[in-house]
Amino acid sequence: MDIQNAIRAGIFLVAGILTIIFRKELNAFKNKMLKKFGKEGSVKEERKVYLFCGVGFIIISVILLVVSVAY
Repeated sequence: MDIQNAIRAGIFLVAGILTIIFRKELNAFKNKMLKKFGKEGSVKEERKVYLFCGVGFIIISVILLVVSVAY
């Protein structure tokens, strides 16, 4: 078992779960930062993007876990 890939899998799993759970807060943070840097024209709701991103992180974590167990 490759411990480095297992640790990476854990990090991606936590990131994916947090991205899915806190997508409203992440969107609000993104909008606040865009306003701070003067990009008010591109402020919009993108909470669904965070859901897809979180699912992608979870898929990457599963792949890394399988690779770490296989090798």
